Amino acid sequence: MKTRRSFRAFIFFIWITLIFLMACSPASAAFYYKSYVVRYDRGWNILCEPYIVQKDDWVFKLFRQKGEISHSDFPEFLRIFARLNPHIQNIDHIRPGQHILIPLKKVDEDILSEESSGVVTIPYFSAKDLPETNPKEATSYRIKSGDCVSVLIANRYGKYGTESYQAGEELFRKLNPQIKNLNLIYAGQKIRLPNPHTDIPSPSRSSDDSAVPHETPASEGSVAVSDTKTSPASVQKVGEKPTDSTLSDVASILDAELFNKGDYYLPRHGQEDFKIDLSRTPFIKLDNDTRIFFFKNDDNPEPAMKTIKTFWKDARVVTIAPGDSTGKILAAVFGKFESGVLKRRLNFSDHGVDVEVRGKWIIEKSRAMGEPERYLCISLIHNGEEQTPEPIVRYLDQNNIVIKDIIMGKNHGPPKEKAFPLINVGGPLDVVVNADRKTFVKNLLVAVGCRYIPDKPITFQYAGVQIQGASNLVSGKDGKTFLIDFGDFYGDAVQAIEKSGYSIIQIKDNDTLDDIIQKLFSAMNVSYTKNPAFLAAKRPAADNTKLTIQGFLTEHQDTPATLISLAPLNHEVIRYLTDNNIRIIRIKFQGKKNE
Repeated sequence: MKTRRSFRAFIFFIWITLIFLMACSPASAAFYYKSYVVRYDRGWNILCEPYIVQKDDWVFKLFRQKGEISHSDFPEFLRIFARLNPHIQNIDHIRPGQHILIPLKKVDEDILSEESSGVVTIPYFSAKDLPETNPKEATSYRIKSGDCVSVLIANRYGKYGTESYQAGEELFRKLNPQIKNLNLIYAGQKIRLPNPHTDIPSPSRSSDDSAVPHETPASEGSVAVSDTKTSPASVQKVGEKPTDSTLSDVASILDAELFNKGDYYLPRHGQEDFKIDLSRTPFIKLDNDTRIFFFKNDDNPEPAMKTIKTFWKDARVVTIAPGDSTGKILAAVFGKFESGVLKRRLNFSDHGVDVEVRGKWIIEKSRAMGEPERYLCISLIHNGEEQTPEPIVRYLDQNNIVIKDIIMGKNHGPPKEKAFPLINVGGPLDVVVNADRKTFVKNLLVAVGCRYIPDKPITFQYAGVQIQGASNLVSGKDGKTFLIDFGDFYGDAVQAIEKSGYSIIQIKDNDTLDDIIQKLFSAMNVSYTKNPAFLAAKRPAADNTKLTIQGFLTEHQDTPATLISLAPLNHEVIRYLTDNNIRIIRIKFQGKKNE
């Protein structure tokens, strides 16, 4: 895939450059390291650079200098930046000292298979002689218990986050290239501390200087960057619990804010403020600012709602009773939605993959200006085995559909957020379609495990005469053999060959790609399904996701099923299929599509 190739090319280029520089650089040169972090955003892993805003920085300037996302789709880059940096209220106004994440690339999971922490460290080379050649510019120091690198630097170069501090940190990294993470030091470790008088250039954070996450508490208007990569869990475990806990589950499922403690006052002209006891009458606020108030079944909500609706015209009332299940409360909440808001099914097409998403309730989420439509799909399931697999959750998230599977049982409490595992599923085998039909047929047959011998000499009787000829011999896994003719035999020659004991198929000039594949399968006695459909989760189709993939699915008793895909599959779809023990042969078109 393009993303995978570009990232690997990026790493390959760095290592080639390092080898070259090592060969021609003085012995005093050394390595230092740059750390990136990986964040989950709407189905994608985003490679990000942690960055501290400097004087005269502005967002567009940083975007211009960094990252392939900004070059390929600038509006999308802005939206990703805003979601990864929620503490930046106005991206046109960033202040020196603020911690931000700059999204650089979208990366596949298998690229990062060994980086389960979500931190990617890449070595850089400093061809410049380092200050270690002059002992006056650095002091040897042995780490003591309780020491912190940021404090040691701040004591010499000034307050954390200032320009002088950043310059001191840059020099510290060059003096101590063996320390890859400034947060990971230990008592007794020997380091070199830069002296404050050392003449060093001011750091330029738009260049390739190092930046790693710090565990420094966020100051006002800034955020501390952590070393974790998480994404929203797709499954919620709920059951009959106290009302407050159940409402908390409901709020979590709907991505809403729950107000259930304290008193809420609404001012009234010429009257005493109207008080809402949230412990008795809690409410949730949806992301579109709609408020839903929950009254006990023995309360009369009309007087209160009359006042409440003077402030929030779209406020709604749901009556609940102690012991009501999450599913029952959700049903009551969705019962207050206007006709046409709720859906049961969503459909979209993705380059030869037709996707149908069904759920108990599907609603459109609120969105900012310029954002695409996003949907929340909620399903009620009986156990964890019925939940939607994580690769499909990610794939749908990439296509703006958020999946929430609700386990209705006796388990208590919402699940913890969890990181999607970084695993290497192995890529599909590619077979290229081009003008050379013989090469395509040969490559496809070899890919499915057959032996292909071109121009195999054959002898057959024709009109009483022994004829010497040549054809293409195929031997299948089960020992079955047949010949493939690409138009070399005419008239009754094919029948004569078959009478001589050979099985032969003809690939004609006007055969479509479908025709060719089906002829080959028929000759091999392989059963197949054209354009197979896959139900993502192990549950009924009424509340499930179905993927229909353009291509052919073959099944054998003793070997994994094989999908010959005519669609350029998303890497998450590939991961889902591979997790289900399906081998993939992907047909790639080069030049004019032969269909």
